[in-house]
Amino acid sequence: MTVTPHAVHRLDEVDRLAIREGGVSDGLVSLIDTANSAAVERAAARLRPVLGDTVVAGLGRPCETPSLGTEAKGTSRLPGRAEFERWLTAEPRLIAGPGTGANADMELRDADGKLPGERFGNRLEPDSDTFQMDIHRVRRALDEGVTLGVRQFDRWSSALASHLDDVVAVSGADVFTKLFISAGTTSVTGWHSDRQDVIALMLWGSKRFQLGDWDTPEGGPVSRLVLDEVLKPGDCLLFPEGHPHQAVPLGGDSGLLSIALLRHHNWISRNQVPTHLGVAEFPPNEGTYRRLLRSRLPLAAKSVRLTEGTHVRTRIPGGIEVLGTASDGQVAFAAAGGVFAASPDTVALLAAVHASFPVTLGEAASSGERQTAADRGRSLIETGLVAAVP
Repeated sequence: MTVTPHAVHRLDEVDRLAIREGGVSDGLVSLIDTANSAAVERAAARLRPVLGDTVVAGLGRPCETPSLGTEAKGTSRLPGRAEFERWLTAEPRLIAGPGTGANADMELRDADGKLPGERFGNRLEPDSDTFQMDIHRVRRALDEGVTLGVRQFDRWSSALASHLDDVVAVSGADVFTKLFISAGTTSVTGWHSDRQDVIALMLWGSKRFQLGDWDTPEGGPVSRLVLDEVLKPGDCLLFPEGHPHQAVPLGGDSGLLSIALLRHHNWISRNQVPTHLGVAEFPPNEGTYRRLLRSRLPLAAKSVRLTEGTHVRTRIPGGIEVLGTASDGQVAFAAAGGVFAASPDTVALLAAVHASFPVTLGEAASSGERQTAADRGRSLIETGLVAAVP
C-alpha cells in the first residue's frame, strides 16, 4: 500500500490478507480500549440535558416500565419547525404512494391510513410508487389534519445526527427515526405497539402521549391507562418493545421524533438480517453488531479550514477494533462498518477524539504541530470517521 503519511483509507480484500495479527503497540490498543469505554460514558452525559436522567439510565437495556424524561434544558440545540421548513423546501422531496414507497422521504396519513401520494405530488415515472412533493398541497393537507411522516430526518440534520450518535453509543442499538408533523386533533396511528424499544422526543409544539395496560389489543380499546402525559419541547418518553401506546395531536403545529432502538437480539427475533449495515448474515455477536452501527449515515464532508482550535467529534458510536498491522506499518482497524488503515499516530488521534468529545484538534493530537494535526484530522473527516463541529 502506498499512502500519504496522514491518509486513512478503506482496505480491499488484498490488503486485508496482508494484515499481520498483533504487532500493534500495547499503548495504542490500551488507548482505544479506554476510548471505547469513555465514549459511552461521555455520550450518556451529553444526552442527559436532552433526554433526562431516567431515559438515559434505561438506554443500556430494555426498560421494564415507561419513564417520562424531564424537560430538557437548552432545547434550542434540537432542530425546530424552522429547520424542518428549510429542509423541506431546500430541494425536491419524494412522497410515498400507495405502495411501500421505500425510496421516498415522506408519507402522509389520516385516521384511515396512508394517503395516495398522487394527491400531494406528481408521479415521477408511469409505474413509480413515489411522487415529487407539491409543497402547497402538503401544507393544505397539514392544515386539514393530515399527519406528515418524514423518514430518517436525522440524515439531514447535523444537530440530530450528533444526538443520535450518542443514543447509539449508549444503547448499542441501531436507530431508525421518523418525524411526525401534525396539526390536527386525531391520532393517525391509533393504539398499537412496536417490536423494539422506542424513544419519543418532542421537538416543537405539544402532543398527548398515552400508554395502555399490556393487555390493550391492537387498535384498542384500552382497559386502563398507565401513563397519560402532554409532551412539550424537550420532553421525551422511553418505552419498551410491545407496550401499547398512541400519540394524539392537540390541534397546534407539532413535531414528534420517534427513535426506534433495534438491538442485536431484535434482528434475530425477527429472523431478519440487517443488510443495510453491509452484512449478508447475522452479526455473530453484539460486539461486532455495535461496530457496524451508523455506518450508512456519514455526514457530508465539508471543506473546512482546520486549526488546532477546531472542535471535532466522533462519528463512530459503535467503537473501534484494532485488527493488526499491514506490511508497511499501517494499522488496520474496524469502525463504522468498514475496515480501514492509517498510520499509528492517525489512529491514536481518532481514538483521542472518540474518547474526549468535545475536544479541539490541538488537545486531541499527540503532536503539537499544527499542520500535522490538521492533515490527520482532515483525513479522518474525509472518511466520515470524525466531524468538525460548527
